[in-house]
Amino acid sequence: MQIKKSNITLFMLLLLFWYLFTCDLSLTNIIIGVIACIIITLISSKTFSEYKAHVIEIPNILIILKYFFKLIYEIYLSSFITMVRIIKKDQDLILVEVELEVTAPLIITIIANSITLTPGTMTVDSDENVLHVIAIKDDGMGGDGLRKDIKEKFEKHFISKG
Repeated sequence: MQIKKSNITLFMLLLLFWYLFTCDLSLTNIIIGVIACIIITLISSKTFSEYKAHVIEIPNILIILKYFFKLIYEIYLSSFITMVRIIKKDQDLILVEVELEVTAPLIITIIANSITLTPGTMTVDSDENVLHVIAIKDDGMGGDGLRKDIKEKFEKHFISKG
C-alpha cells in the first residue's frame, strides 16, 4: 500500500480528535488511539480518493465567526419567543419550501442545521438548494415571512457581495 499525504493528514486529524475527546494521554489510550486511527484511515482512504474531484467550498473564517455569533443570538432570541408561544398555546404548524440562492452543499447543510438548532423550526428535508422547513408558528402569509426570515437571518451571510 502506498502512503499518501491525504492519508497522513486524515490520520493526524483523527488522532488529534481522539485525544481531544478522550483527554487521556496514558500509554494505553495512546496505543488504542493510534490503532483505531490507523484502521479508520485504511478504511476511509479509498472513499476519499474516489471523490477527489469533488471540491468543498469553505467560507472565509471571518464570515464563519460572524455567522456563529449571529446564530447564537438567533437561538437565544428564538428560545424566548417559542417559550411564550408554547405557554400561550399559540402553535400553528406550517411546512414551507425555502429555495436558497446558494448552491454549495456545505453552505446548504450549515443553513439547514442552523434552522434546526433554532427553537420553533426544523429542516425536515432538502433537495438540492430547496429546504423543507416546519415551523411552530404560521405567519399568516403562507410561509412568506418564514422564507424571508431564513434568507435574512441565515443565507445572507454566505451570498457573495458584488
